[in-house]
Amino acid sequence: VQYLVLAHSAQRPELLDNVGNIALLLRSAAAGLIDAALADRVAQAYRDYRRRQHTLRLNDARYARVPPQQLAEQRDAVTLLWRQVLQS
Repeated sequence: VQYLVLAHSAQRPELLDNVGNIALLLRSAAAGLIDAALADRVAQAYRDYRRRQHTLRLNDARYARVPPQQLAEQRDAVTLLWRQVLQS
């Protein structure tokens, strides 16, 4: 998300607002920089990561770590976005 802001905000000033990662993903999709369905998937992955992290911390977990297979779908969405944005 930060790369999208840095790479495109000169031409897309709507990316300069301090609105958070999810809103910036959706704005990037609206600007045609990334696929809208993928933006939705990555936004949901972000929500899932944050929810998991908050739950672990509220339960006094020392580290916010889970078995990788529990987040495979989320990781796949983020990896696809990474490939499309950084390897294009």
